[in-house]
Amino acid sequence: MRQAIAMFAASAVLALPRAAAPGPDDTAAPGPDDTAPAIESIGVLYDVDAPFGQRGLSLSLVRREGGGYAYETYSRGLGLARLVIASDALESARFELGKAGRVRPLEYSCRSCDGKKDGLVNIAYDWSQSRALFTEKDERAEFSLEPMAMDRKSWEIQTMLDIANERPLAMQPTLEGGKLKRYGAERLGEETLSTGAGALQTIKYRRQHDESDNFQYIWHARELGWLPARWEIWRKDKRMIIIEAYEYAWGEDSALAMRQDWLNR
Repeated sequence: MRQAIAMFAASAVLALPRAAAPGPDDTAAPGPDDTAPAIESIGVLYDVDAPFGQRGLSLSLVRREGGGYAYETYSRGLGLARLVIASDALESARFELGKAGRVRPLEYSCRSCDGKKDGLVNIAYDWSQSRALFTEKDERAEFSLEPMAMDRKSWEIQTMLDIANERPLAMQPTLEGGKLKRYGAERLGEETLSTGAGALQTIKYRRQHDESDNFQYIWHARELGWLPARWEIWRKDKRMIIIEAYEYAWGEDSALAMRQDWLNR
C-alpha cells in the first residue's frame, strides 16, 4: 500500500539545533561530536523512470549499533527491466556527526553503480591524516580532506542538515570516479509537490558540476527530513531520469521493515 507510515511531526523534522555557518576550523570536521542530537531514522521508496525500463529505489538512513549512521540506496530493475539491468546497485555511506553539524564520513562503497556491472568502488577516510583513499579494481587515488571533500552520499546528508539549519549550500567538492569534482547548488524556491506519498512541502534546487552542461533538479521535502522527494537528471537540454518518492517510514524498525518488504516483492 503506497502511503506514508506516519511517524513524523512537523515541529521536529530533525532533532538538530540551528548552527552557525562553519568557520575555518570547522570545514574538515576533525572529530565526532558526542553531544550532537541524533538524526531520526527514515526509509523512503522511489519510482525511477529511466532509459531501459522502470526501476525502483530504496533509501534508508539509520543509526548503527555502536554509534554513527548508515545511509544506503538500493536500486533494482522492475518487471521486464530486470532482463536488461543485470545487476542491482547498492550505494552505502557510513558517517558520524562532527562539530557544528558537519558530516564526518567514515567509509563509502558502491557496487554495480554508474552502469558498471558488478564493479566495486570504495572510499576509506583517514581523519588522523586528513586523507581519503579511493579504490576501484587496480585504480587508486588519494585526496586531501581539508577542502571538505567527501563522497556524494555524505554530501546528500550534509545538504539535508544545511537545509534543516537554514544554512546556504556551499560548493561541494565530491570524490567521484577517482576524481575530485565540484558541484554547486542554486535554490529555485519552495514548491508543494504532489507524489504517491502525498503532498510534500519542498525546496527546489538546481545542482550542477562546475565543468559540465549536465545538471539535476532536486526537491528536498520537509516531511522527509529534507531528504530528496524527487530528482530529475538532465543531459544538457534533455531530461533523462525521474526519481520520485511514493512511500516513507520514520523510525529504524519501520524503515528497515519497509525496505525488507520492498526487497521481497
